[in-house]
Amino acid sequence: MTVHFYLVRHGQTQLNRYHRLQGITDSPLTKKGIRRARRLGIQLQNIRFTEVYTSDLKRTQETARIILSENQKELPKIIRNPGLREISFGNFEEMKNRHMVPNAIKKLGIGQIFSAAISKKRVAAVTNLFGKMDEGAQIEDAKQLNARITRTLSNIGKQYEEQNVNILIVAHALILSLFIENLSGDVPLFLLKNARVSQVDYAKGKFEIVNINKKKSIK
Repeated sequence: MTVHFYLVRHGQTQLNRYHRLQGITDSPLTKKGIRRARRLGIQLQNIRFTEVYTSDLKRTQETARIILSENQKELPKIIRNPGLREISFGNFEEMKNRHMVPNAIKKLGIGQIFSAAISKKRVAAVTNLFGKMDEGAQIEDAKQLNARITRTLSNIGKQYEEQNVNILIVAHALILSLFIENLSGDVPLFLLKNARVSQVDYAKGKFEIVNINKKKSIK
């Protein structure tokens, strides 16, 4: 028996559009975000989802509703789970991406930035930089963030491990990318893309990657 997790990063938001850091700060979907979420809904329209989980941030809930609006099967309710919430970037929330590198170099030095960029586990290394730059904000490190998402998905998976089911998860770029990276997945340079699905199966207490950032139809 296998739980098929369909992991989706929310659609593009206004903060995404203007290249600003977005963790716990919420921002509405753009027209492009809505359009691509609907396109993904059409791609997944023939999959019967037993449950749908989102984070407690509105952009994931809105994306899930759009995806489900295109589904041809019986629709489950959307369950909000704080365990799927994105990392908080502390004082760096809403900062323009192009300002992050100068800030990081100033606080940490070019050596740490370069090491993180070329690290085998690049997502984890970059995640840890935020806590080093803003210690007072108590930002989760990579180990804590991965433990949270793994625990959350494991708890969901255990509810259905005696069945073959499909579970839709709509969450965020960093937390989902870190989870996949820790399963030895090849995460794209700029993390998982908006409104794109990755499939991870859960069986006998273990996760296995099926695909990442899937673009074509899944059957």
